[in-house]
Amino acid sequence: MKTINRLFLFILFLHINLYANYVATVTATKGNVTILRDNSLIKATTGIKLLNKDSIKTAQNSKAQIIFQDETIVSIGKNSLFSIKEYLFDDTEASTARFGMIGGAMRTITGKIGKIAPEKFSVSTKTATIGIRGTNFTIVVNDVGSLEAYCTYGEISVSVNGVNYSVLQGFFITIDKKNNVVQKEFSAEKLKGMKKKHFGTTKHNQSKTSKGVERVNNDSMDDKQLNLTINDTTSVVIKDVSEESEKALQQSKTLNATINKYNMENVTYFGAYSTLTNSGNLDNNGDVKLSINFAQDSAILKMGNFKNPNPTVIYRFENVNKSEIDGHQEGDIGDARAVFYGTTGNIVNGDFKYAQDRVITATGEYSAKTFETLH
Repeated sequence: MKTINRLFLFILFLHINLYANYVATVTATKGNVTILRDNSLIKATTGIKLLNKDSIKTAQNSKAQIIFQDETIVSIGKNSLFSIKEYLFDDTEASTARFGMIGGAMRTITGKIGKIAPEKFSVSTKTATIGIRGTNFTIVVNDVGSLEAYCTYGEISVSVNGVNYSVLQGFFITIDKKNNVVQKEFSAEKLKGMKKKHFGTTKHNQSKTSKGVERVNNDSMDDKQLNLTINDTTSVVIKDVSEESEKALQQSKTLNATINKYNMENVTYFGAYSTLTNSGNLDNNGDVKLSINFAQDSAILKMGNFKNPNPTVIYRFENVNKSEIDGHQEGDIGDARAVFYGTTGNIVNGDFKYAQDRVITATGEYSAKTFETLH
């Protein structure tokens, strides 16, 4: 009996030790989905953990969705083979995410690694390597060896035979088997057609979270919750990349034209910020004040605890004539971004890097709003 107990404890120890090093969780499957691990095939089910070097294979009319530790979401389409080449997340710039696509299609919403170490996030195919700048994108690897990459939010870089191509939001790039490259702007119809072809159509019900955000519950996929997170305790909102990005694209074009006509001075946005990573003196959260002079195309972003006389950090922006602008930290190397939303641009969301003594010590996000009339 003691021998059996020792054997049981040994097996339990191996099991715990194995999954202590997991890098992702399968959050939903439909059809025939398998995991290739050390020359073995494992049936993929909701909640199963994935390790470095694992590959996920989907059959005809099958698909899967996984969430990595940094909350990067990857949806894998039918007849696809997706591999985890190297993944490390430790909330620092040493984090790495290197994936591979042998064939088929994948859609992704990048998580924290895309913000703290975007240069270390990549997807390799036989034809090209795709890099990011905090991005949502879709890759389709066709049987004939050609590739399509759609940038649905942010910006991606595509490297082909040592030549880098920048693909902006709303555009896609095609690379044929002879490495001929073409870039075009995609339409909503083309994006939906691609999605239907490679990911199928899925009926879903939408419910509101306590914050009023729509959450998708996919009834035709696994009956267990689609929004499973790493610790199974916090909900992650799964966005429909194609539809959300199309709305953002149209809104961006409209706001660009609107903001170019602004002639106000000293319009002020108030809000709050929070840090995603922080190893310095910046508070984990605080107040935000964004003062914009549209007539002079300049802005100042102040962050800190405004109960104190001085803000912690100041960023200065120039060329405020479009729906997305960039700023730089006063006296150091940190930078910030501001993206306008709302029908008139009265809402601003953004992200920032905070530096101390020429070293980036914190990253974060902020949101602010103005109730002034914009004209």
